[in-house]
Amino acid sequence: MKRTQSFLNDKATLYVIATPIGNLKEISSRVIEALNDVSYVFCEDTRVTLQLLSYLSIKKNVNSAYENIEKQSSSKIIKHLKNHENVAFMSDAGYPAISDPGQMIIKDVIDEGFNVVVVNGPSALIHSVIASGFETNHFYFYGFLDPQKGKRIKELESLKDFPHTMIFYQSPHKILACLNDMLEVLGDRQICVCRELTKKFEEFIRGSISEIIPICETFKGEMVVVVKGNDKEEIKEVSLDDLLNKVDELIKNNLSKSDAIKQVAKENQVDKKKLYQYYHLKGEK
Repeated sequence: MKRTQSFLNDKATLYVIATPIGNLKEISSRVIEALNDVSYVFCEDTRVTLQLLSYLSIKKNVNSAYENIEKQSSSKIIKHLKNHENVAFMSDAGYPAISDPGQMIIKDVIDEGFNVVVVNGPSALIHSVIASGFETNHFYFYGFLDPQKGKRIKELESLKDFPHTMIFYQSPHKILACLNDMLEVLGDRQICVCRELTKKFEEFIRGSISEIIPICETFKGEMVVVVKGNDKEEIKEVSLDDLLNKVDELIKNNLSKSDAIKQVAKENQVDKKKLYQYYHLKGEK
């Protein structure tokens, strides 16, 4: 067992600093205080961090610690701590170690017996789940889904019965594939896409997955996708005959029979083969 009182010992400290996710005015006086107390700053991207330090009129020795060199950076940070020099670690936006580098560094510093002090600040995760309007008593942060479709489908399959709100991070070039896979696996859930958080053009796009897919490729910048949980009590019983009517409507709108059946099955979370068989049983009206 290890028990550490961060401010009641004379050990060197790693300050893990949460940074603004868009609006620089969200910087706190405590962040400034911590930065003034360190000898070195390690960060995800030196260009972004130098811009923030310039805004704060703070000059520090700034070092890279992006994902691919995190282990080497950890060794350098520990060396400074052993020399009784406090160090700051920062990602580009939000909290380090949350879908960003930092977890390895923090663990290594703890294992070496030094202080780890988190300096709180903005969080895209918390900001988005609150703004979504979905349940907040219980929620699950997943982060980034796998970029490979097969693995991403398996990840979503493991989450499809989860009853509470889920939060995902997503990049603009993957958002269409992500939402298409969510529609296929999760059904036509209610979601909230959050983008440009805390900036002038902050935007929340709320609606069903099928409503948002046609416009999602216009979204720019990294975004947060908040997905409503699988509330089975809210799922309305839809008869197969009603579903066949939906299939026929899509066919009238020039969709092929197979594509129409596939789309209706996805949107209503029914087995595609079962719907296809029922369609033929009814004589392909």
